[in-house]
Amino acid sequence: MKKIDLHMHTISTISDSYFEFSLEKLKEYVEIAELDAIAITNHDIFDLAQFNEICEAINCAVFPGIEINLDAGHLLLISENHDLEGFQLKANEVAKNVVAIGDSINVDDLIRIFGDLNNYLLIPHYEKKPSLHAETIKRLKDVISAGEVDSPKKFVRMSKDETELTPVIFSDMRFYVGMTKFPTRQTYIDCGDISLKSLKFALRDRSKVSLSKLEGNSIFQVFEDGQCLSTGLNVILGARSSGKTETLTQINNSCENVKYIPQFSLVQRDDANYEKEFNADVTRKKSIFSDKHLASFKTVLDDVLSIDTETNKRRVADYLDTLMKSAEEAQKFDSFSKASLFNETLFDLGEHTSLNELVGSVRQLIENIEFRDVIDRYIDTNALKALACELIVILWSRA
Repeated sequence: MKKIDLHMHTISTISDSYFEFSLEKLKEYVEIAELDAIAITNHDIFDLAQFNEICEAINCAVFPGIEINLDAGHLLLISENHDLEGFQLKANEVAKNVVAIGDSINVDDLIRIFGDLNNYLLIPHYEKKPSLHAETIKRLKDVISAGEVDSPKKFVRMSKDETELTPVIFSDMRFYVGMTKFPTRQTYIDCGDISLKSLKFALRDRSKVSLSKLEGNSIFQVFEDGQCLSTGLNVILGARSSGKTETLTQINNSCENVKYIPQFSLVQRDDANYEKEFNADVTRKKSIFSDKHLASFKTVLDDVLSIDTETNKRRVADYLDTLMKSAEEAQKFDSFSKASLFNETLFDLGEHTSLNELVGSVRQLIENIEFRDVIDRYIDTNALKALACELIVILWSRA
């Protein structure tokens, strides 16, 4: 079994936070991790001079590569360690197209730049952000050898599913001056000799790829000192002060996406703060109860709460005083109401029955339809209308 890490960075680009590369740290990492092969895969760039310097210093197989921004995802493209000048020129073409954050090339550009992709080892971000689009993977499925994941859990799941790509997990590390911790994310592969051809062949067979050298996918390394965890259930046993909490803390610091509940954190409490939180919770629940069960009485309660009893008492007292005064003076009012203040004369409304009847008769002559022809032979309609108007004016003046 060979131990490989085919994804690492030695140059700070627009896709990285700034770091100062340390060849000594890279060399130290390769020795501590006991790696058999690495690939230098900087974002959209390849530096031949630096690559040659790394090859001279590192005591393992080193492959030239590039991490390409492809259709908004990332793709590792790794080449044989020959014709490096030609690979440099192709990488330069990628760099010309990716000059700002968000830039990427498409599959057609990839084929135009690199030609026959069967000559390279292609590993896309698969269960790892930013992952390559499914449609892009579909177009490249015949030349893709594996899919990179970001956790042992995803590695194990994909390794059991024949419909998925063969999983690999790499460090994706930036080797910088002053770094003190080295990654434990590498992949074991049963490939015989180390060559691009043998790596591609082995990666096509998921049974040849694992998280550990001897235990397959049942364990994975978690610390630099070789400490491993099971990919199933892990239970830590030990006497008091034997280092259980320290081990859990190290795991929390070393792994991503961890939910860590420290010892005693569920039972220890600040009494003052606890009382404050308890009272706030009670108040909140009371408010919810009031809103839910007293909603139909809210309007009535609002009216009752807005009553000013003192003002109401004064108003009732004033009303009663007025009522009593009115009762006392009722007899006087009755006497005064019977007195004649003026000599009264009834207004003569008058009756204009004959005039009303006359107006009605003229209107009937104007509006009659049945005998229209007979009426028109003897009386002019316009004359009738004029007569009706004059009679109405007389009636208004009298009324």
